[in-house]
Amino acid sequence: MLENHWNGSILDEVETALKFASTMKWKGSHPVVKLVHKTYENRVKLTKKAIAKIEKQIERLTDSTHEVFPNLSNWFIDICCSKTKVI
Repeated sequence: MLENHWNGSILDEVETALKFASTMKWKGSHPVVKLVHKTYENRVKLTKKAIAKIEKQIERLTDSTHEVFPNLSNWFIDICCSKTKVI
């Protein structure tokens, strides 16, 4: 949705990207936009317990009848969202 919203605009500055992200709407709601200043660590693995919790929130595309993508269960997912509480 964000790529459609910025419609090919050049995002060469942080402020530009944040402005586009903060003015976007999806299903009538504005996203929560935050600038992350830290670098993420490489090769971080989740515990089995953490993965199990995430697996409850997603739906995998299994048993697809699509001729080009017959079974992409590990790669195609639906993330089931609910409204987040803003603190």
